[in-house]
Amino acid sequence: MRRLLLLLLAVAPIAALVPMAAAQAVTDPAKVGRVTVAELKKLQASGAVTVVDVRDADSFKAGHIPGALSIPLDQVPANAGRLKSAKKPLVFYCA
Repeated sequence: MRRLLLLLLAVAPIAALVPMAAAQAVTDPAKVGRVTVAELKKLQASGAVTVVDVRDADSFKAGHIPGALSIPLDQVPANAGRLKSAKKPLVFYCA
């Protein structure tokens, strides 16, 4: 089954935004959480997560997960305040 990556970026401004039990950034790829499409749909339907598409604007326009925010990867740090205001776990995806 296709899986989406719950990408907890190892970028300092974002590390503080992702609610985690240990409240620290995940830098080891083996420890990055993953969710299935079905799990993501449930999380999204319940309003439990904010989904962020980190691809470029053209890729986002070509198709994206409904309800996802479009914030290209190089613009994530500049949007830290916007992301923090979501007050929910963040699910980043790029595919």
